[in-house]
Amino acid sequence: MNKEKTPPKPILVKTETPKNVLTAPSRVVSRPDKLEGGEETEIAAQIVVPEESCWGWVVVAASFISVLILDGIVFTFGSLMSDISIDLSVSFSLTNFLNSLALAVYYIAGPLASAFINRFGFRACIMSGSVLSSISLFMSYFARNFMTLCIFYGALAGFGYCLINMACGLIVGFYFDKLRSLALAIASCGSSIGIMGFYPLNSYFVKLSGWRTTTLLHSGLLGLTYFFGMAFRPVLSFTVVKTTDDQTRTVTYLPNVSAAGLKLAASRTKTDDKILEPTATERLFSAVSNSNFPTAAALVEDSPDIRTSAAQPGPSTAPVSKLTLTANAPQGGISQRQLKQVKSIMSKSSVLQDKSKPPPVEIEVTVESKKSSCWGRLCHWEKHVPQSRPMYRDDVFYEGNLEKLPAYQKSKMATDASKTGLEYQLAVSRAATAGDLGEKRGIFTTAVRRVLATMMDPKLLRRKSFICLCLAGFSINVGLIAPYIFTQHKNLEAGIDPKHCAFFVSVIALANAVGRLVLGGLACKVEPINVYIVSMFIAGLSNIISDLSYNLYYQYFYCFMYGFFASTATCLRSVVIVSLYGLDNLTNATGIVLVFIGLGCLISAPGVSVLKDLYGYSVAFYVSGVFIIVGGIIMLPIKVMCEKENKINNLTRSQPPKSSKNGDK
Repeated sequence: MNKEKTPPKPILVKTETPKNVLTAPSRVVSRPDKLEGGEETEIAAQIVVPEESCWGWVVVAASFISVLILDGIVFTFGSLMSDISIDLSVSFSLTNFLNSLALAVYYIAGPLASAFINRFGFRACIMSGSVLSSISLFMSYFARNFMTLCIFYGALAGFGYCLINMACGLIVGFYFDKLRSLALAIASCGSSIGIMGFYPLNSYFVKLSGWRTTTLLHSGLLGLTYFFGMAFRPVLSFTVVKTTDDQTRTVTYLPNVSAAGLKLAASRTKTDDKILEPTATERLFSAVSNSNFPTAAALVEDSPDIRTSAAQPGPSTAPVSKLTLTANAPQGGISQRQLKQVKSIMSKSSVLQDKSKPPPVEIEVTVESKKSSCWGRLCHWEKHVPQSRPMYRDDVFYEGNLEKLPAYQKSKMATDASKTGLEYQLAVSRAATAGDLGEKRGIFTTAVRRVLATMMDPKLLRRKSFICLCLAGFSINVGLIAPYIFTQHKNLEAGIDPKHCAFFVSVIALANAVGRLVLGGLACKVEPINVYIVSMFIAGLSNIISDLSYNLYYQYFYCFMYGFFASTATCLRSVVIVSLYGLDNLTNATGIVLVFIGLGCLISAPGVSVLKDLYGYSVAFYVSGVFIIVGGIIMLPIKVMCEKENKINNLTRSQPPKSSKNGDK
């Protein structure tokens, strides 16, 4: 390794031995809620730098194909339903329970899959999901009873699906900044394209050789996602510390989740205002949620202000300050390609700097100078770094345009000399404890438990508006799946040519892909919750009037309308949550909403099957449409309710704390 310095902008220095930036004495960083007490914990700032390079589009392609295979299998169960029902001699409602169980696990296990991503990385999770789901479907080929299928085709395969889906859905966001929303939209369209292609193919293979052989084919295709997951390189992450000549440890006060801390919290009195009490979820998982940690920006900025000291007349007595980045990679090194990306970010941010003076911020990284051939660079296997914590970012689930976020706008408005180009990453990344970063063995480490404590924290359920949002998600997903499963069978019963019936679900999927792009773009111009509500009304109404005519062109029109507007249920979920509750609550809200969506999917197909058996397809589709419309109706007052709750919370925070009686004396 060689030492090399760039011209005086923000300086990048290659060094062989990363400095230990956590040394005594300590300085305290204020908590987000300004409370003190609890346990003093050593923390460090962790950020992920987007690698906006050509490899990012390779990741998009790998994610697109993986989701294409995954959702092409998961959401085309209707093509296998009749054959499974006849083979196992069970009713349609029981047969549909298999897919409903898989879909329920697909969503409900989202928090656990996210926690494993935080611990083991994206590549390990998609590969594990590929192996698990592929083996589960392979075992389903030999199943001779319904309960065996519930275990393998339902529960185990569903968890494998969840691992693949979460890894593919989240990895793309770590490779892009400005083009992030476009890249995510392209990758997510793989779901619609997969459904569009798989449904007619499944129908053909089932007629040709039965559902068991078709499932065996699905098992092999899911195995291919193992190899596409190899493209998911470890993300480029850094530990960031703003240091001075007077080195300090950075600490903060967190709720004490140890056994002694829980006893102390249980014995607290009403006058013990400064004791930080952990929530029930934090006690359950023995970890502190993200909301209790300061952002990386707070850690970096909570130090002597170099700009203030520089403005003082005479020689400066303030300690020299610099921003130290330590790459989270083997031996703390990064590749030349990654260094070039970091340099690009720094050079774009260097505005208003006086070239005649030394830069106020210096950035140090360790660089791997090893050279390799083109083939060696292409096939280079980068090991997962245990210190990398991608799920500590507030925007990890955000699928909208970053330029609409206040944190992103603020980072671009800064034009002072100390700007580094990493302001946005610092603003949306939560600190990690030194103990967390040191845990490199085990499965349910702090990295896993903290994500679970964050995503399953019930604090938002205290807000009536959020309860309405969860109920709306439940109601919408009760009715959302029915057309994917029953449209073909309903039109076959009505006498439409079977050749066309096999393509109706494909039209729904094609319209869904178009809707993701069109309505997702519209939500950038219009209030996203309004787009969401109107879309749910139209999607539900289209289900209700789907049997007004069984004219071929009318049915194609219905399928397109339904698929187009039903797309918002997925593509606008994160955008709506952020518009209502802010980016800092996105991870928590997503975890809880996914559970309600999974519960809705669990009763969706079996419930519609029972209605079909009792009253026919018309009533089943009426009820499906009504549930979707009811979900839209529930969301109508959410915006107003949320604004009122925010006003009350702001008033509560602005009021001075009541002093205790002992304090008054």
